[in-house]
Amino acid sequence: METLFDHYLTKKIYMDAITNSGLDIWNIVLMVLVGAMAGSLAGFIIRGNNYGFIVNSVLGIFGAVIGGAIFNMLNITPGKGIVKMISDTFQVNLPLNFVGMIVSATLGAVIILLGLKLIRGGK
Repeated sequence: METLFDHYLTKKIYMDAITNSGLDIWNIVLMVLVGAMAGSLAGFIIRGNNYGFIVNSVLGIFGAVIGGAIFNMLNITPGKGIVKMISDTFQVNLPLNFVGMIVSATLGAVIILLGLKLIRGGK
């Protein structure tokens, strides 16, 4: 029979494994929210409408992988100029990586949607 101590120890080991593997809960939440924003933006750019929270999130997460690969290949930091402009204009400090994540994920999601549109024959 498992004791309360064993249960706590097992839970702590599990949570430590998740945290140490880079799967921090806040990173996952941020990934889903950025994915949802990027997927929604891509939907409005390509289709004029979004696809709903779940599809937008998945689209944005896959878009982040594609967009990140493109920007890494080109050795460009996305969002750098936007953050500088906003900081200079409004005296607001935005984290560079947050804006870059949205830009990168949106570009990747747009590429995915354009690819799907080509495959489906422009529908």
